[in-house]
Amino acid sequence: MIMLIYEQRFRRAVEALNAHGIDAWLIAGRETYMLREPSFMYLLPVDPFPRTAVVITAKGGRICITSRMECEEMQSLGLFDEVVAFSAEKPYERCITEAIKSCMPMSCVALNFSKSDPSADGLTHSFYLILERCIKDAGFAGSIESSAPVMKMVRGKKSDEEVNNIALAVAEAMRVYEEARPRMRAGMSGMDVQRLFQGIVDAKGFEYSWPKRGNPYVSVGTRSSYLCKAPPADVYIQPGDLVNVDLGIRVNGFASDNQRSFYALRAGETRPPAEILRAWNTVRQINREVCAVMKTGISSASLTETSNRVMLENGYESGWKGGFGHEIGLFAHNGGIVLGFGTPEDLDDTLEENMVFTSEPAIITPYGRLCQEEVVRVTSRGGVMLSAPQEEVWLILN
Repeated sequence: MIMLIYEQRFRRAVEALNAHGIDAWLIAGRETYMLREPSFMYLLPVDPFPRTAVVITAKGGRICITSRMECEEMQSLGLFDEVVAFSAEKPYERCITEAIKSCMPMSCVALNFSKSDPSADGLTHSFYLILERCIKDAGFAGSIESSAPVMKMVRGKKSDEEVNNIALAVAEAMRVYEEARPRMRAGMSGMDVQRLFQGIVDAKGFEYSWPKRGNPYVSVGTRSSYLCKAPPADVYIQPGDLVNVDLGIRVNGFASDNQRSFYALRAGETRPPAEILRAWNTVRQINREVCAVMKTGISSASLTETSNRVMLENGYESGWKGGFGHEIGLFAHNGGIVLGFGTPEDLDDTLEENMVFTSEPAIITPYGRLCQEEVVRVTSRGGVMLSAPQEEVWLILN
């Protein structure tokens, strides 16, 4: 299954090259633990330590250039037509030049630089200079473009197998929430809540979608900030507090990212106050209506119109400004499009079939931050939620 997913990504790269009139995609990187080349995370199931280069052509050709130490492993993957080992006798740069020559004639090549998409911006300045020399020595005189539209297809337009893996991670995260939910109590600090969730995640052997120190994020009432990446150890849940828990886990290399809202009942209460219920109904309506219009081919920026209308309908005069979701895949924040945020200079924000996003509208209330974050798959008929939506604010008993 895992090698099928990598093969699918190579095929999507070729599809993107042809769609955008690009003859070849040149990728170069090294020692990925020290300075990770993002595209290698999507194209290679191994971490190359020495200098490595990959060439993918619009005709479907695939060349990998690496050290002798890595050569056998790269060949064993079955992903490349040719694996070339560089050496003292045949240096890295000469191998790249020869690979480029073998692909000629070409009029356009893509390199990994982008102002707005970090997944397509892994080319360091030194490696740009290397590729610039190699391209020149190969006799290429065409245009050099950003690989952002190629990475959009490789990273964003997922196969059914990739979507199913994300759905599995989301389902496991929902089980973590269900296990933790009855153990939430007034008097717990934000750090106590994080430790509760982390204990469950660690016992199940899952990884984290972002660094563990801030996973989950926990905000407690109005006395702690959601923007703080570490939950407060000295702010305790009191009756009348909203508690927001933002958890992301990784299962089989794919990520989840969901937020759930809790309310600590005050004496005599059986349900949250009216202001919380108004906010809750509003964010749920935003999620439902945004999900319904998340169809293949629409602009991400257009989704703000839906969320803004819902806010105004529910009496929030400021409406909705800015983004409210992001691409998800290998990690919670996967690069690429931010829902509703507008179109950066070099980023195509058109939604593609099988893209997967979070949708996380939030409202700040007098009781704290309230948010419902769901994971949504884009289809031609509209979005499909991969997470089971939270139907009500979960109650914390004393």
